[in-house]
Amino acid sequence: MANLYTKEERIETLKLAEEIGVAAAAQRLGIKEGTIYGWRSRARKQKMVFDSNGRQMSEEEIKAENSRLRKELKQAREDVEILQDALGFFAKSRRK
Repeated sequence: MANLYTKEERIETLKLAEEIGVAAAAQRLGIKEGTIYGWRSRARKQKMVFDSNGRQMSEEEIKAENSRLRKELKQAREDVEILQDALGFFAKSRRK
């Protein structure tokens, strides 16, 4: 039996199913829920991870992205702490 859906169509369907749920995605796209569940199961078994553009990422790319995001999160937390300290300073000086 020939594959009715391209890899890109399956990837987009799985992304949609993650966003709105399998049942809603199946209804919207006219695909059986079981088909989507099967695609999702195979993707999970293969540990497939995709970037925001739908491109499959290697394990090395995933580790690099994880490291980048950790640094970004650390910087954001530091920024929030600085802003909270500044807010406290200015709130205290207004009360005087």
